[in-house]
Amino acid sequence: MGLTGLNIIAVFAYQWYVLTTVGPGESTDALFAGMIIPQLILNVVSGSLAFVLVPMLSISEDYTFRQSISNFVSALTLIFGLMLAALLLTATWWVPLTVPGFSSGAKALTIVLARIQLAGMFFTGVGAVMIAGYQARHRFQYPVLTAVIASSLTLVWIVITLPRGGIVAAAWGLAIRPILQFLLQLPIVFPLMRPDWSTPQFKESLTKLRPLIFGTIYYKTDQLVDRLLVSMAPAGVLSLLHLAQQIYSAGYQVVVAALAIPVVPVLAKEAAEGDFVGFRARLLRTLKILSLIGTGTFVILLFPGRYGIDLMFGHGNFSGADIRQLWLIMVALGGFWISGLTGQILSTGFYALGDTSTPTRIGVIGFTIGIGLKISGFYLFGVIGVAIATGIYMTLNSLAMYVYLNRSLSARIGHVAELSFK
Repeated sequence: MGLTGLNIIAVFAYQWYVLTTVGPGESTDALFAGMIIPQLILNVVSGSLAFVLVPMLSISEDYTFRQSISNFVSALTLIFGLMLAALLLTATWWVPLTVPGFSSGAKALTIVLARIQLAGMFFTGVGAVMIAGYQARHRFQYPVLTAVIASSLTLVWIVITLPRGGIVAAAWGLAIRPILQFLLQLPIVFPLMRPDWSTPQFKESLTKLRPLIFGTIYYKTDQLVDRLLVSMAPAGVLSLLHLAQQIYSAGYQVVVAALAIPVVPVLAKEAAEGDFVGFRARLLRTLKILSLIGTGTFVILLFPGRYGIDLMFGHGNFSGADIRQLWLIMVALGGFWISGLTGQILSTGFYALGDTSTPTRIGVIGFTIGIGLKISGFYLFGVIGVAIATGIYMTLNSLAMYVYLNRSLSARIGHVAELSFK
């Protein structure tokens, strides 16, 4: 918890320094918009990989563990290497499509900044295998320690280079951080084994990953839809939306690292042993705690939180109007915050049971509804409407996952009881 908090502070301080020094505007919008496609790819591939790999690796013997790590590192090196080359070569085509409301100058700047940040995508993607390996071996703190070191060094970089290098220096910092973290996490890969993509574990993981990846390609475009819409808002609004989402994501990382991630290997073992009563009790206990934390922190945001934001951002080129707009966006994103926490543990429950298709189907249906809500919300209330719509559809997703997961566990518990009776 302490190391995770330090990492969050360092990452947040980086963005705080950039925004208060430069000020929310066209250049910061270009910086954060340049992250859209790299982040989308990482959310789809690396995020899905973690849900499948951690349960599988947590019950693997040493030889199988080493072979699986080597297999996925080699596969992702090839996949992300090809994607990196393709995105670099076609950036002048796809970047303008993601920010239709930007001026021609802002689009040109976004292309430059996006190309710089693509290097970070490669190292974060391959590094996801290493993080999964550490988590499966219950070494939860080491990946966080590497993140703290990388984030701290990057923070020093931006303080030194931003006054002279401007927003381009900020983009380089965002690329350097994952490279440093990747290098620090390499020990889990060794001794490196010859890749063998024919192993049962690799094939089984691919089988579980396919519905997850193909489904999430669609509904993980959530933030892409946000950026497409908000690019048509006044300059600086996209930066404020990004900042609000990052503040919640920072809190999300702290809470999930402390409460949800340590539960994953335990749930996987309980599922493998057929202890579905203990599985459900542990999952519901974690769900209740996450719900209380999410609701409690949101209530704090409604009143004293406004003054905390003023104290934190009332510096440099961050205006009073920017501060008020940021607070309103965060309030509107309340459903996003709470349902993000609950949805994490619920989806983890499905993955621990080996079911990747149900949460994917729920995500696809929910996001389809969410697209309509976001478009309507933007044209009625601007960025606030987009934020409210995000919370609504994510809350519906969490409720649906709860119902289906509870039904699945009840059926499994009944089946085990029936076998025991016989």
